[in-house]
Amino acid sequence: GSYGDGRLRGCPLSTIMLDRTFLRNCDSRNDAFTASVPVRSIDFFLSHSWSADGFWKQAAIYICFSTTPAYKLMMLSSVMGAHSFFLHGVRGAPFQILVLLVGCVSFLIGLLVNPLFKHRNTMVFLDICCIPQKDPVAKLYGISKLAEYLRASDKLLILWSPDYLDRLWCVYELAVFLRTHDKKDVVLVNLNHIKLCVSLMFLQLFSILTLCLQLHYESTHNPYIGYLLGLVTSILIGREAFTCSKEWRKFCSRVRRFSVREAKCTSLADYYTLKQLITDMYRSEAEFAAVVRCLWLGGGKAKSFPTWLFSWASLRIMCAPYIPLIVACAVDYIVCIATEESFPMVPTYSQSQASPVPA
Repeated sequence: GSYGDGRLRGCPLSTIMLDRTFLRNCDSRNDAFTASVPVRSIDFFLSHSWSADGFWKQAAIYICFSTTPAYKLMMLSSVMGAHSFFLHGVRGAPFQILVLLVGCVSFLIGLLVNPLFKHRNTMVFLDICCIPQKDPVAKLYGISKLAEYLRASDKLLILWSPDYLDRLWCVYELAVFLRTHDKKDVVLVNLNHIKLCVSLMFLQLFSILTLCLQLHYESTHNPYIGYLLGLVTSILIGREAFTCSKEWRKFCSRVRRFSVREAKCTSLADYYTLKQLITDMYRSEAEFAAVVRCLWLGGGKAKSFPTWLFSWASLRIMCAPYIPLIVACAVDYIVCIATEESFPMVPTYSQSQASPVPA
């Protein structure tokens, strides 16, 4: 069969992004191998634990590879939306709310449709696609070429879950890759951190909408409702930020405690074989553990933050709601300067409508 021709196989990244079954369950697709094609090199080797949530693995890939074009679409949509709403006479807080909604919806659409136009030629290794799963002989042959796949890959993309270093096959993939690549070629995406960033994005969107609505509909009957909503969203955002810090500490603790001996493998024969291969590459298990700690913790130097904590992808997600808001405020300001008009963010009343001030 095609597995025996000695050639490496890769799967287009767009295919993995568009099909939700590939990352959910290793048994979910019997025809997954047909999605791969023979290749000479691999752009990204996807290293992950099958026990991790497949939805968030797919979401992480979307966020890593689609946020830049999604930002461009959001900017364009926000500017066009602002222009359209202005021409239709929308002003003040309703103007900002509409531009915000148009921008954020465009951002989400941009994330989802990006694979239709990009990454068709970005080749990745995903075990379920590149190694036959039905034929046991073909599967063993594919597994035997794993080191060759890793050497031919430009980047190792780790979809990190708390049990990643507990999986000996994952540890082996990292060990082989680091023998032939620089540390900067290892890209780690923390799935729990991605969850937090997405939660923060929606919380901040809700917070901005709440404040805009509160400013527009500020009621003389009960002005504290807006303040209460603002307080609640601020508390929720603070809670998510605290959880983010907690996740970083958990990550550091797990890496510090890493030991090859504690990693598990379903096959006892594979367990001893993989451990021996790692020892042969790094002289001892302890030396490889030190390499891993140096990779993600800075080797015991001054306290350093993992790169995933403030990666561009996570920052783009968290800041997304502010981009259309900035566009709306900028357009509002420019219009006010150009026309020498002002559009109040809170309701104004004529002197006859105003309530008399008690003596």
